[in-house]
Formats: sequence, C-alpha cells, structure tokens
Amino acid sequence: MLRDLCTVLEDLHQGLLAAAGQAGNAVRIAQAEMTLPMDCALVLQGGGCVLRADVARNAADTDWLPSRSRLVVHWGEMPTEVFS
Repeated sequence: MLRDLCTVLEDLHQGLLAAAGQAGNAVRIAQAEMTLPMDCALVLQGGGCVLRADVARNAADTDWLPSRSRLVVHWGEMPTEVFS
C-alpha cells in the first residue's frame, strides 16, 4: 500500500534511531545513507497532487522489479552553533 512520502521518510528515520539505541548500547550516528527500491505514484487529491510511495519491507516482497525507482536518503549532522 502506498503512503505519503513524508510518512515513509519518518518511518525510515525512526528505524535508524531505533537501530542506534538497540540493546541498550546507544550509538551516536553522525551520518547515514540508504539506497532502497521504491514504488511511487502521483495522486490527485484535494485539488492538488500528493506523492505516494513505499519501499520493500522484507526479502519476501518479490514483486519489486529491477527497473523500479530508487530512493537515496542521506542524513547528516548539521551544526547549529552560530559563529561570529
């Protein structure tokens, strides 16, 4: 089932955070990159257009074709200090 792209990205981010804190061994992740197969569609909704998408959740999702789109996400630290 395709979902809003923002929901997919939030789920990926939450999974990354969970993996970093797994088994009580908190790890600080400075940057991470994922390349995943993605199925997507533009949907007309409420007078606008919404991007719906999803990624394979496990190896049993065998209907993913090699020509599917790829989602490349890069998370990285961003300094928040202001230098004078």
